[in-house]
Amino acid sequence: MERLIGVDLGYGFVKATDGREGYLFPSVVGDGSPYLPLRLASQETDPTDNLRVQIGDRVYHVGTLAVRQSRMAYGFLSVMRDEGNDLLVLFLTALSLFASEANTTFSVVTGLPPGRMHLADQFVRSVRGDHRVVRYRTGNPEELYLRVDRVTVVPQPLGTYWSQVLDARGQLAQQHPAADARVGIVDIGFRTTDLVTVEGGEYVPEQSRTVPTGLSAAYGAVANALLREYGIERENHALDEAIISGEIGVSGRRVDITGLREKAFEQLATKVLVEIRSTWQVADYDFLWFTGGGGLALQRYLVPQFSQASLIADPLTANSREYLAWAHYIYGTGGAPWLERTPVNPQPRQG
Repeated sequence: MERLIGVDLGYGFVKATDGREGYLFPSVVGDGSPYLPLRLASQETDPTDNLRVQIGDRVYHVGTLAVRQSRMAYGFLSVMRDEGNDLLVLFLTALSLFASEANTTFSVVTGLPPGRMHLADQFVRSVRGDHRVVRYRTGNPEELYLRVDRVTVVPQPLGTYWSQVLDARGQLAQQHPAADARVGIVDIGFRTTDLVTVEGGEYVPEQSRTVPTGLSAAYGAVANALLREYGIERENHALDEAIISGEIGVSGRRVDITGLREKAFEQLATKVLVEIRSTWQVADYDFLWFTGGGGLALQRYLVPQFSQASLIADPLTANSREYLAWAHYIYGTGGAPWLERTPVNPQPRQG
């Protein structure tokens, strides 16, 4: 049974979907154990809350479980993605969530930042082929054999472009004004911000780049303020809930940190604005689309700065959903090679 999957291997979160189900978990890997942690709750939890897999001879905690349980959490992916096999662990863990049988074949579209596309061939070689994964859900091991048959790697923010011009099956739902326009996509992730240009339906690498700044800078600023003001130490990957809620527990009481958060967000937004204006002649662009978790967090500071700017709907998962749409498009016609300038506004099929 072949499954088409869109996987967004973000520096902060992994997002994956097959069009029916979607999963999101932190991009954190840690040393694991096949044994269930002791806990009071006995009811079934979110399947991404207890991700334990064995790949080779090692057991890993992945995602939220790694944040909670691992003595040594490897943290979010580094900008250079040079963490040994951690990227493979995250990728296979995501695919295992869609394995309802012992043997499953996958065709996948995923992405790398524009500035890391030179690593695409290496990544494809590492994931294509057969993989044995042992999944631990309730303490009982499930042996899975995952075959990754076809893999296409694209510059990450192209998923955002496809989210606007393709439907869920990879077809042009209707003519979009952006199809013949110059579009700038600003994808603000955890460690990086990707600036991508699509003009007349073509990805333009010469006007696209990856900037090594993202939400982690704001998280780090908040972490430093918490240590300075309250004596609380938090790893960046353990701050997500506090950043979202605007509160953190201090000596048994809830403390409002929205002021710290917004100050950090505003400083980060200023950095992103400088990068946008130094990279592009913004007036030459017909559309500016902000996406990613950082696009959502910083929208109040960024979108009003440009008359042609908007925030993409559901920006956190836009890439993974539209990687899937692209998978339907290219694999539905027997596959298509990735070219440096691949048209990203395919023509409607006849019949």
